[in-house]
Amino acid sequence: MVLGACAEMQEAPDAAPTLGPPLQRFSADGRISLRQGERRDHLRFHWEHTAGSDVVLLMSPLGQGLAELARDAGGARLTQPNQPIIAADTLPQLAQRVFGAPLPLEAMADWLRGARPALSGEVDGWRVVVSETSAYRQHRLLRIIEARREDVEFKLIVDDWDVQDE
Repeated sequence: MVLGACAEMQEAPDAAPTLGPPLQRFSADGRISLRQGERRDHLRFHWEHTAGSDVVLLMSPLGQGLAELARDAGGARLTQPNQPIIAADTLPQLAQRVFGAPLPLEAMADWLRGARPALSGEVDGWRVVVSETSAYRQHRLLRIIEARREDVEFKLIVDDWDVQDE
């Protein structure tokens, strides 16, 4: 009976899976892993998105707040406890300042909200793949997205969605 229920949930083999329709307002909770060479970092995140802004709270695996990444019409900012705020006009410029590399943050945000329906692509030399999706109400949302460039691997896993209909 369990196998039969799983078979009913699979998509037709000739249907090309895509993300969408795009979300205008959501919050998502999950995990991030980042590997660069031998270094590995693991974080938790809480992401709030509206049409005009994104706020991402980055936390340790145990839930301690480490940093807040924000984007709105005024630009992008990284706020960390007891540190000066780091600001830039765009998310890629902020990533360049903080990490020394233009991480594909805006493109990944578009994939997260379903505004890029294709499940893979290349952005600024990063190979990005949505490796798992899930159905949520009338939307097809990503569950796991991975990005690779040279010796850097980034993986974002969404554990919980809350979509606010507008």
